[in-house]
Amino acid sequence: MKDYRVLFEKKGISKYISHLDLNRCMLRAIRRSGLPAWYTEGFHPHLYLMFPLALSLGTESICEVMDFRLTEALPPEEILQKLNAALPEGLHAFAVREPHDQTQDICQAEYLVRLSGSALADLWDAFIHQPQILTQKRTKKGLKEMDIKSMLICESVIQESQELVLMLLLPAGNDGNLNVSVVTDAFQNFAGKPISVNAVCRMKIFCRNQKEFL
Repeated sequence: MKDYRVLFEKKGISKYISHLDLNRCMLRAIRRSGLPAWYTEGFHPHLYLMFPLALSLGTESICEVMDFRLTEALPPEEILQKLNAALPEGLHAFAVREPHDQTQDICQAEYLVRLSGSALADLWDAFIHQPQILTQKRTKKGLKEMDIKSMLICESVIQESQELVLMLLLPAGNDGNLNVSVVTDAFQNFAGKPISVNAVCRMKIFCRNQKEFL
């Protein structure tokens, strides 16, 4: 029995695959691949599969992670070849390794965000330098006002001809998550005008010690 961690991309049309459907998709792919998957014991055996950090619907990623278990050790190249042959368009595994970091180590995620509009850089600068950035969060008890100022780190801002390109570092993991849509909605409210989100891509996942999750 051997545990493996697969790193994969979720791009193009696959960004519209929900987290639940992604789990089903990967289960089918592993079965079709012919890999010697390990199943739990008991009355209802199931294939062991785990995603350390869910991805929002409509978001692309170049750093997704999936953990699974085989009944025997295989070369990473063989696992990649067999798995990719069974994956649908938009999903592509690019690395296989032994799990190192634990899910509970995840602390932050980095996102590339493209917003449609010219002359947005100054508006973003004013937005990010507010004393508070208040927004509404939906909870079981209803809407709750929260300040996301301390949770939001903007690593870079580039104004292209018709796009504002942002690199954002946001909380992620068991201690709490901040969705990119919460930030973009707050920016749109601040701007007082519609701002289209052209693309969002998760670039990296980080642990508490600031190292990349591997």
